[in-house]
Amino acid sequence: MKLSSLPLLALVTTLLLSTITACSDTGAAHGGGPPAGPIDVTVVTVAAETVPVDDVLPGRVTALRTAELRAQVGGIVRRRLFKEGEQVKEGQRLYQIDPSVYRVEVKSAQAMLERRRAGLDLAKREADRQQALLKGGAVTVQSADAATTTYQLAQADLAEAEAALSRSELSLGYASLVAPIAGRIGISRVSEGALVGPADPTPLATIQQVEEVYVDLKQSAARYEALLAAFASGRIARSENVVVTVLSLSGQAYEQQGKLVFTDISVDQGTGDITLRVLVPNPEMRLLPGMFVRARLTFGQEEGALLVPQQAVQRNPSLGAFVLVVDAADKIVARPITTDRIVAGRSVIASGLAAGDRVVVEGHDKLQPGTAVKAVPWRASTPEVPAKQAAPDASKAEPAPPPKTETPPSSSTTTP
Repeated sequence: MKLSSLPLLALVTTLLLSTITACSDTGAAHGGGPPAGPIDVTVVTVAAETVPVDDVLPGRVTALRTAELRAQVGGIVRRRLFKEGEQVKEGQRLYQIDPSVYRVEVKSAQAMLERRRAGLDLAKREADRQQALLKGGAVTVQSADAATTTYQLAQADLAEAEAALSRSELSLGYASLVAPIAGRIGISRVSEGALVGPADPTPLATIQQVEEVYVDLKQSAARYEALLAAFASGRIARSENVVVTVLSLSGQAYEQQGKLVFTDISVDQGTGDITLRVLVPNPEMRLLPGMFVRARLTFGQEEGALLVPQQAVQRNPSLGAFVLVVDAADKIVARPITTDRIVAGRSVIASGLAAGDRVVVEGHDKLQPGTAVKAVPWRASTPEVPAKQAAPDASKAEPAPPPKTETPPSSSTTTP
């Protein structure tokens, strides 16, 4: 044990001694006394293990691709050409806006284009004639230049008319709204007869691809930094592919596992979290956009981890977490600890214990530092064990009481 931990250990021991001494004095006043002989306690021997390093993080489901249908031209909706909730194909017509005005504009642009072409032909013939007369000295250079300039202006007018026709044809095409992507279309926010336009703030409908979905998880920047440090030090063997299991709100795991796509490079200034994006197959569409879920990410394995049952960890409002350890002389010693996380109902000990330590699991309320005890190996209770032991125990005249496996109702056994 480090020297820096000795004052804290002494303080823990002093407080525990004073508390239990007061309880002993109260018991003596009522005619009680300390038990004779060592007390039986259930202990677990700490051993180094290899455990997975995983986090359960909250997140929300996001569609793989999302497209909002918006009107690019104004007009009255004449037809809706889809059923809400159905699968649509890319390029499929979905809405038809009244095209009458845009058809007229196309015809007008076509007429203007023909007019410009005729003017261009006239200007070209005049320019050619002026050039021929200029060679014979029949016209001045100024007249020939003016004819050439008129021809060039006619070319520009023709190009302008062609652009106007293209714009009119685009507007006519925009009167038919088509699906920009394939996917499942949602609720239609307009019906036949509604007036729509490019300035509308609400999309007419939304198409989403949900055969695969993203799950955007939130992880604290402090945890992210701690994992990077553990990877760099070699304390945690990093997995090449992070295994992601998506959990429903009830804790049920989805059959399809996801894969970590990327980690965002910015931290949310309001929450201090980093976004982890996970790609999850969704063939049965059980994961819907906007749904709140959780996901378990296994980042790697930690070798040499020390774990104890959660009920073995005691907490004091002033001193924090500690455990009771049976030393080599079979006496109780209070040991302050720090915990890391919970793995399968056991606390991972970050500091304060070493492999081989015998930690008391149950019966803390009758112990104090220095108490002589008899260590009995602790076994986790299972539903089948009591049923199998009931028949042979009933046949004995004086059955020995089985070791207690339930945590005594005490505030000091609160799960960390």
